[in-house]
Amino acid sequence: MVKKATKQAEAYPSDEIVMKEEVVLNTYDEGTDIIGDDDDTKDLNVSEYCDKIQVKMVNESEDKMTLEFDIIRIEAPIANALRRILLAEVPTMALEKIYLYQNTSVIQDEVLCHRLGLLPLRVDPRAFQFPTEKVVGINEKGVDCDEEPEGDPTRNLIFKINVACTKNRNAANGTTDPKQLYHHSSVYSRAFEWIPIGNQKEGYTKNNKPKMVSDDILVAKLRPGQEIEASCHAVKGIGRDHAKFSPVATASYRLLPTIRLNAEISGEAAERLQSVFSEGVIGIEKKGNKKIAVVKDARADTCSRNVFRHEDLAQVVHLGKNKQHFIFSVESTGALKASELVVEACKVMESKCRSLRKQIEALMQ
Repeated sequence: MVKKATKQAEAYPSDEIVMKEEVVLNTYDEGTDIIGDDDDTKDLNVSEYCDKIQVKMVNESEDKMTLEFDIIRIEAPIANALRRILLAEVPTMALEKIYLYQNTSVIQDEVLCHRLGLLPLRVDPRAFQFPTEKVVGINEKGVDCDEEPEGDPTRNLIFKINVACTKNRNAANGTTDPKQLYHHSSVYSRAFEWIPIGNQKEGYTKNNKPKMVSDDILVAKLRPGQEIEASCHAVKGIGRDHAKFSPVATASYRLLPTIRLNAEISGEAAERLQSVFSEGVIGIEKKGNKKIAVVKDARADTCSRNVFRHEDLAQVVHLGKNKQHFIFSVESTGALKASELVVEACKVMESKCRSLRKQIEALMQ
């Protein structure tokens, strides 16, 4: 007969955990108080609500493509709307029409075209208009586009690629590395060349001309006799229509963790408390002859809840979330800076609010 083993609660010196005289568990931290009164029947003062909203920049990468910022004193629906707009409704440019003239690689035509469409472009979409073409394969004049159109300088960007793999006659004997045996054995995104349409060249310099976000994205692998030749037309679109138009690699938010110690924890218990949290969350400070635990940086907590594995600590540690403090993390795919994407998302949200307001006013007339 097998008996289930149960771990007995370890006994720790009682003087290491001293309860505080007053413990108020429902005290709001900064930013948790509700704007206005709790009475839902009262009118909301929009000006007062907006004045109390705070935005704090926390961290931005050197290339400006990754951003972390806080929005304080807003509700979850507004934060989630901003996140969804960043994902699906901020426009970018992406390759839409691929005119494939030659493809003798092992990749099927449709797979190669789909792969090309997902290549991120470094170009400001605000300088272009949305396409007017509604039917795939039909141009604005209603003519079937079996042949490649010239393109509209206000709506299109054209990139061309023409790469053929050949043998390297100067390769060392015995080498097996394809990069030494062949020329252009690997096709990278740097092989694309921007072809200006009309007067497009006048609006760009050598340093800011349209190009791929990275030169080192692997597109395909070739062997001698294989070739890829294509002309790619980019258009403006939004992620709601296709994921290739999404301007962010990720856009997410989390609530600010709150950690409250309802007792003075010292000695070995303080060291245990520090070990169960992420690094930097709990600090140890001297108080007279004792070393006590203090909350150093609740923001760094990963919410592992490992503290509840210790019965004595679980009774004196209160974990929570600040419901009006949102920590946003935005990573751009490269078309615009992350901070610019947030501004553009706010503009889209403002436009939606104005549109909704007009519809409501029309119904009330």
